[in-house]
Amino acid sequence: MFLTFVVAQFKKKAAVFLSLILIGLIIFGVIFYRDPKRIIPTENDIIVSPADGKVISIDTVYQGEVPFTVKNGKRIYLPELKEYIDTDYTMISIFMGPFDVHVNRSPISGAVVDIIYIEGKYLPAFGDVLVENERNIIVIDGKIRTVTIQIAGTFARRINCYVDLDQALNIGDKIGMIRLGSQVVLIYPSKITTIVKVGDKVKAGESIIGEFELN
Repeated sequence: MFLTFVVAQFKKKAAVFLSLILIGLIIFGVIFYRDPKRIIPTENDIIVSPADGKVISIDTVYQGEVPFTVKNGKRIYLPELKEYIDTDYTMISIFMGPFDVHVNRSPISGAVVDIIYIEGKYLPAFGDVLVENERNIIVIDGKIRTVTIQIAGTFARRINCYVDLDQALNIGDKIGMIRLGSQVVLIYPSKITTIVKVGDKVKAGESIIGEFELN
């Protein structure tokens, strides 16, 4: 009789525990896959953030036979961008935590001139993983050129790209999504005035990253 009571209590607690896990997974799924409407800025000649998250670094990509950036005193070469880096560019790295919105948006209005997918590792996305992790590169030409790099992280094992080659985009249009924690890198000409700083929280399609004037 006592054994029957213990078994019944165990089953009851197990059912409650499993129910809580299921509820937690449903809540996490709703939070993770949410896609809130964004109010896209109407100002002319701006660049908006391609991702939600925190700005973790601001660097320079230097033109050369092979473009490169410098992190922790070490040169990191970007051969896949060789034909697109025709001057010095600013590079903004944004870490997307697991509770950030993971939909990526176009930083400018323009046409998709190249999409480059590169296989790689799945190191933690809050580190320097620009040339190590799996990534997808989207080059957009408009009034200026921008390069958006979707980078997978330890738990982000799937990068979704929503755009096609030669597709015309408006600023703030959806261009893709990365699952769980990940990083998005935005590259644009250094002549543009950057108005964010390391540590800033940004929102895809809403937060203005840079402003420019064309002569």
